[in-house]
Amino acid sequence: MPGISHLAQRGPNGVLVLRKPPGPTSHDMVGLVRRLSGVRRVGHGGTLDPFASGVLPVFVGLATRLVEYHMADDKAYRATVCFGMGSTTDDRDGELRPGEGPAPTREDLEAALDGFRGAIEQRPPAFSALKVAGRRAYQLAREGRAPELAARSVTISRLELVEWDASDPDRPAAVLDVDCSAGTYIRALARDLGEKLGCGAYLGSLTRTRSGPFSLDGATDPDELRAAAADGPEALAALMRPMDAGLESIPTLSLDEGELLAAARGQQVRPVRGRRLEQGSGLRLLGPGGELVGMGVWRNGRVVPEKMLVVPDGPAPRPKANGVTVPGVDALSPDLGRLYVAVGVFDGLHLGHLHLLAELRRVAAKAGARPAVVTFDAHPEEVVAGLAPPLLCDPDERLARLAAAGVEVTVVQHFDHALRTTTYQEFVARIKDRVDLAGFAMTPDAAFGHERQGTPSALADLGRQLGFEVNVVESLVLDGEQVRSSEIRSRIRAGDLEGAERMLGRAPAVTGSVAALGEGTATLEFELPVVLPPQGRYRVRLEGPWQGAPRRGRAGLPAVAVLDAVGGLSVELPDGAKYRAGELIRVAFGSSVAGVGPA
Repeated sequence: MPGISHLAQRGPNGVLVLRKPPGPTSHDMVGLVRRLSGVRRVGHGGTLDPFASGVLPVFVGLATRLVEYHMADDKAYRATVCFGMGSTTDDRDGELRPGEGPAPTREDLEAALDGFRGAIEQRPPAFSALKVAGRRAYQLAREGRAPELAARSVTISRLELVEWDASDPDRPAAVLDVDCSAGTYIRALARDLGEKLGCGAYLGSLTRTRSGPFSLDGATDPDELRAAAADGPEALAALMRPMDAGLESIPTLSLDEGELLAAARGQQVRPVRGRRLEQGSGLRLLGPGGELVGMGVWRNGRVVPEKMLVVPDGPAPRPKANGVTVPGVDALSPDLGRLYVAVGVFDGLHLGHLHLLAELRRVAAKAGARPAVVTFDAHPEEVVAGLAPPLLCDPDERLARLAAAGVEVTVVQHFDHALRTTTYQEFVARIKDRVDLAGFAMTPDAAFGHERQGTPSALADLGRQLGFEVNVVESLVLDGEQVRSSEIRSRIRAGDLEGAERMLGRAPAVTGSVAALGEGTATLEFELPVVLPPQGRYRVRLEGPWQGAPRRGRAGLPAVAVLDAVGGLSVELPDGAKYRAGELIRVAFGSSVAGVGPA
């Protein structure tokens, strides 16, 4: 039985803040740490040119998985800019050439600096590591085909003249302190100052004094690093900072053992001890002992794991039927077996969805495959139109109902602008590259991919090329109406709860948390917008969160729900009913009863 997770890599894991000397490359410094620590996974947080010196954060072991969270860190530099000559590389390592205009005075430079403070457009140097048509810009420049790189926005928050040296009046030099955003080229700043002053300029020396939260104070010299390594692993580890050093501004959230195990498997988690956070907030995830176990994001009232640093103690059980949840198509793997797939939001899991899933199970069995669903963590309309329709079904309940309907593999795909612009061919390829794809089950009006071009006929054409089939399932029609989520929403809003129940196959329900408790009442609030009937009083049943069976001792508690004019919902609790703040309650609406239904 799998238990609590443990670190995916034994130490050392942490951050070394090095003081890089002039001469070696940033890659040379990474190689030095790799040799001294015996750890292969080592990376740095922002390249310094060979002639430059200063702060170089080096990430060791599992800390390399957190480098991306530092890529937007601001930087600070002390730079020497030499005037009167230009350089082919914009620094002292290039071929120098005389400038055309007269050398500037100190006053000329101080006046010119004003134009480089704040948000500016900067053209990167031709000799840079940016890629152009798949090749590095510096490779093309060395071949005499220097690319014209597009300017990009950067921010210089501080630009101060520290020292002015006019001992050679034809070639004066200035020492500048620069605080800037990530992606700013100090070489380009020197070049542009020379162009503005009309005399040419290049970068003569450069020291990075700060990289995000890491500064030269307390940075480790290479010789100090070598001496510590000679004293043994403990001495070397003592120089390292924690893996999340520099990420202290990202809030933390603690997971219990069950939540940690689920997150380690890539599953979304609704924390028991969770707190309300802003949608999209980044999180440092902590284990039961307060140790860092991963990074995540808060989305729709749940933690979505992004970078987990732990793995389960044993393999996750692979049930024959229900229970396999995969965090996105890129996490699919061949060991899931042959899959037959349906793609959709599946909000509500209404009778139309169940009709499609029954056919999915049938064709999957015929093809020797497992029935699988690709659904989304956000409604596509939230990205496309900026406003998601209110939900018919709590997201956790939706996953439980998919499993109860015989879906063996559920893929919860993050829907964002990048996915919206992904073609159906690319999306299918991402699935087919990872699993044995048997086919797709679709209704006639279903489509996915950029501009919904992945229709059944388009998928069928693609399937003939790639070796999968497409099964078209006729939409379910009841009372002369196609069963759709939008139709069910309309009926609930209009107060036609009986009509909505016929299409859902169950009573309409919402799941909310107790926001306030009064004398015999509980007011609910919702993480996401939900579909509610009109203002009035309704007979309801109070249940625990739906997990395939009623929760013992709390299922079907009769009560009365009151909806106000602005959509607020409170419940008049029956005698003996006890709830606590933050507890989740599922409110199932009954059919209209005379004197209790809509006001």
